[in-house]
Amino acid sequence: MEHTSASYRTYRTSGRPAARKRGGGTKSGLSPKERVRLGQLCVCLALFLIVFVGKGAFPQQLAQLQGKLVSVLTADTDFRAAFSKLGESLGSQGSVLGELEDFCVEVFGIQPAGEGETAEDTQTQQEQAFLNAGASSADLAAHYLRLDDMPEGWLDEEPAAQDAPETTAQAPAQEETAAPAESVPAVGTVLLSANYTGTPLPNNYTMDKLSLGALETVNPILGHLRSTYGYRDHPVDGEYKFHNGVDIGGQMGEPIGAFAAGTVEYIGENDDHGLYLQIDHGNGVKSFYAHCSKLLVSQGQTVAAGETVALVGSTGVSTGPHLHFEIKCAGVHVDPAYYLTFLTD
Repeated sequence: MEHTSASYRTYRTSGRPAARKRGGGTKSGLSPKERVRLGQLCVCLALFLIVFVGKGAFPQQLAQLQGKLVSVLTADTDFRAAFSKLGESLGSQGSVLGELEDFCVEVFGIQPAGEGETAEDTQTQQEQAFLNAGASSADLAAHYLRLDDMPEGWLDEEPAAQDAPETTAQAPAQEETAAPAESVPAVGTVLLSANYTGTPLPNNYTMDKLSLGALETVNPILGHLRSTYGYRDHPVDGEYKFHNGVDIGGQMGEPIGAFAAGTVEYIGENDDHGLYLQIDHGNGVKSFYAHCSKLLVSQGQTVAAGETVALVGSTGVSTGPHLHFEIKCAGVHVDPAYYLTFLTD
C-alpha cells in the first residue's frame, strides 16, 4: 500500500518529520534555549503539584507547616495576582511556554538564561571567570562547599566538647585527720609488771616499771652497768641489803649531766654517798646523784636536760670512780635501768 501523505514524503527526503501547521504557518522543533526553559517550568509545576496534592493527602502535616509556608512563599509574592495574570495570558494568542515562564519567574524567582546562551553555558562561563580570578584556597573551599548558602552561624558555632576521660585518676578525698597524740600514761602508772617473788621489798620500793609521764630524759653518763638495782651483797661491808639505784662506771672527772630538766632540790655530802645532789623534775619525778668528785650547781638552780651538774668521783663508801644514780617516782624508788642505756662491750 503506497503512502501518499505530504508528511511522509517530507520525512523520506529530509530525514526529519514535517512541522505541524499552526495558524497557517510552520514551526521548527524546540531550540536548546526553549528546552532549558521548559525544564525550569516543569520543575516549577512539579513543586506546585506537590504542594497541591500534598494538601489533600497529608492535611495534618501541611496544616502544621501552613503558617511557615505562607509566610515564606508570600513574603514578596502576590499569588492571586500571579495566577490572574497567568489566566489572562493563556486566554490570549501568546506563547504558552513564554507565559508559564513569566509565571514561574514571578512566583519562584527563576531567571531564564540570556539570549543566545543556555543555562549550562552561563554556569560554565561563571566557573571559568571564578578560576581565572586566581582565588585563594580559602575562597575555593568556600565556593565549592557552598558556604555562602549555609545558614548564618553554622560555622561559628563550635561543636559541643565531649567530656574527655580523666587522664589522671584522682585518689578518693581523704580527710586529713591529725593523728591522735599518743596518750601518755600518768606518772606512776605501771608499764611493766616484774612479777617479783624474791625477798620482800622495803617500803616504797618496786621492781615494776612505772611511767614518768611526758618527761624527756637523757643518760647522765654513758658507761657500763657495775651494780644493779635490788638486793645484793655490799662490796665493802659484805652485808646483804637493798641497793637503791644503779652504779655506772666512769672516768674520774667525767661530766655528769642532768637526767631531765628540773630544779636542784638539794646538794650535800655524807660518809656513805660522798658529794651528792637531787633534782626535782616535776610531777613527782626526782633523780639522785652520788659519789661525785665535784658539784657544779647550787640548791634551787634550774637546769636543762643533759646540762652538767657534777663530775664523776669516788667520794663516800666507794671502790672506784663511778656514778651512783637513783630515780624516784611519786615517792617510790624504781629501777633506773628501765630508763637508761649502758655500754655492753
